[in-house]
Amino acid sequence: MKILDKILEFKKTPYIIAGVIFLCSLAVLSCFKSAESQLTTLNQAASLSRAMAKSSDDLTNYARYFVTTKDEQWLNEFNNILKIRNGEIADEKGVKESFKSRVKAVPFLQSELDTLLKAEELSNNLAKIEVEAFAWIEKGKPEVNHDLQTHHYTAAQILMFGNDYKKYKLEIVKTTDAFYTMVVNRLQTEYLFYMTAAWTMIIVINLSLILLVMVIKHKDLIVVKPVRSVTRKPTVRKTVVESTSKKPITKKGTRGIKK
Repeated sequence: MKILDKILEFKKTPYIIAGVIFLCSLAVLSCFKSAESQLTTLNQAASLSRAMAKSSDDLTNYARYFVTTKDEQWLNEFNNILKIRNGEIADEKGVKESFKSRVKAVPFLQSELDTLLKAEELSNNLAKIEVEAFAWIEKGKPEVNHDLQTHHYTAAQILMFGNDYKKYKLEIVKTTDAFYTMVVNRLQTEYLFYMTAAWTMIIVINLSLILLVMVIKHKDLIVVKPVRSVTRKPTVRKTVVESTSKKPITKKGTRGIKK
């Protein structure tokens, strides 16, 4: 209690408490700002991951539609997806930017960036198989011999529906999921750190406010506390009256009469 009383009576204690509250408030704002930034990055990671998976699925679907129906419409859709990914034409939202540029614009770690770009590279390698399948289709179209034409078409379909194609497709999916998992794990750890720091600062602010109230109340008590006045009683002089000593009165005895 003596230490607390000294703290409460120290003249600069309110200023120190005000400074602590101010600094803790700035720290809380900084933590919330950083946490908000982490959530924004997480949303961007989810968006890019979905965009990569969607473009890869679209390429697969359009390629398979083409080798099955031989309709040029699906080949045009396939080429449009590649052009959007390379930034040659605008996407559905009107954004004309390559996938690689969009990825590098987000503050990912280098390991996360490499993982997502690896998924794009795998998808581009898969597109080479699809282009090879298209070549078999184009080679079989002008063929007069039905059996030979069927052979070319079958070769294209084997490329698009074979085990090798499925294996490469699965690698793209796994790599894209790995990228998103890496980002989520990192941002979740950072988000929990910032939230813990923010709540710690809030607790410090509340304790500082309680201490500030105690300081104010303590100073009020010092001001209001009445000062005990000591009233001195007037000294009364006692007059000492000396009483005159009286001599003891002795009764004279009656003299006996002799008879």
